[in-house]
Amino acid sequence: MASIVHWRTVQQQLMASPCSVVVVDGNAFDRTNTVALLEGAGYRVRSARNFDEAKKLLAEDPPDILITDLRLGQYNGLHLVLRTRSNHPEMAALVTSRVADPVLEAEAYRQHAHFVLVPLPPPQLLQAVASSLGEGPRKILTKSPISQELC
Repeated sequence: MASIVHWRTVQQQLMASPCSVVVVDGNAFDRTNTVALLEGAGYRVRSARNFDEAKKLLAEDPPDILITDLRLGQYNGLHLVLRTRSNHPEMAALVTSRVADPVLEAEAYRQHAHFVLVPLPPPQLLQAVASSLGEGPRKILTKSPISQELC
């Protein structure tokens, strides 16, 4: 029951001030489904197919949260998180992977990014996003009262 109340609070906060999201995934089906799920939950979403497209989107307008697949061709999602965090340390990050990799998972957490195995049922993915926003670097790196809000 407490998680339902918490989730309603998260939804109310999103509706008051929609969080911005960049989704990066080379798999068109996964990317499209993730974007549709997040938009349906009230997020403002932009998407990219690869590392280079994502760099451009992130430079134009950094999001509240970056959701990136681990595998992005010659680079990986952690490279994208590191690159973006150098200029935007307050951005939350969620790295997704279809394969468990304890070393890369540990590196994601070291970079204050959540790491999740996909596919996830939609409610669990939304909860992972909300958790990343609520516990992300903005709370670790800043102390203002505004930082206690999700976005």
